[in-house]
Amino acid sequence: MKMSISVSGPAACVAMVVCAGHALAQTTFEPNGGQLRFEVLNPQTGTWGSTYPDALSGEQVEFRVVASYIGTRTDLFAMGEVLYQPTISNADNTGAGSSADQIAPYINGGNGGNSVANSMLNELQGNSILPLSGYGRVRFGGTACTATGSNTMTSFRHAGGSDLAPAGSWIRLAGTFASLWPQPLPGLPLVTDINRVLRGISSQQQSQSLAPAFHVAGTQNIVIFRQAITLSDSDEVREMQFSTFNEAFRRVGGTTSTDDTRYMTWQTGAADSGTHRTSVTIVPATIWVNVPAPGAAVSALIACVWGVRRRRPGRL
Repeated sequence: MKMSISVSGPAACVAMVVCAGHALAQTTFEPNGGQLRFEVLNPQTGTWGSTYPDALSGEQVEFRVVASYIGTRTDLFAMGEVLYQPTISNADNTGAGSSADQIAPYINGGNGGNSVANSMLNELQGNSILPLSGYGRVRFGGTACTATGSNTMTSFRHAGGSDLAPAGSWIRLAGTFASLWPQPLPGLPLVTDINRVLRGISSQQQSQSLAPAFHVAGTQNIVIFRQAITLSDSDEVREMQFSTFNEAFRRVGGTTSTDDTRYMTWQTGAADSGTHRTSVTIVPATIWVNVPAPGAAVSALIACVWGVRRRRPGRL
């Protein structure tokens, strides 16, 4: 029996057959349905949040990525997949060692997935406020990151628009293949253009029916990635933002399509690996480095004013 379902939206609906006797599933698209939220750890309060105002040179700053469904459907079961590439703006890329910002080591060298022992972070590690010995994806390792797949997780440095990056100084996290910053693709892209997206950071899981031991149910506040950065020894005052960008997400159109709509997926039930597509709202996190605390700034100002007054002629 054939089923035909019409759904409005920027992406066309494509029927997908689910094996093992399950019913037909229909790919749908929902604008503004997904969210990736970046969070930083404030060690003074011991809480994850959107800001850390008092970071210092040489300090290790913990950050993570949290996924949520923010759309209108009430029947979604779990997250399916999101491809993305975390970025850090105003990075200090000068020099080596402590004279430049450094990304913490990845667990298992940046290789692995659910089927590779000790290569994924668990939920407890994703939510912990303590530093870790290794960092990377949290639980969603259905797609393996491997050297043979050219997607070993690593970091790239960009300055002055290098490798197609925007202006400024950046650190970008992605697979080893994706040395060039992904671009908008309104025309017919090359395979290499698509691969720069496919070799990003993949958080993906199969359906609960296919992989029950690894499945993560739920659609709210799912920690999918964790990393840390050790700030350089520079005393420069900096505002640094942890985020990602639209061109890093999976693209609706393949190499024979001009559709550049970007999306993440959600599962509609235990037999679905992710047929509900949504756009992605990005919520960045910000830290301020080497900014004096309000009390210290006021004290410095008072001292400065007092010194000026004492130097005036005729003043005692």
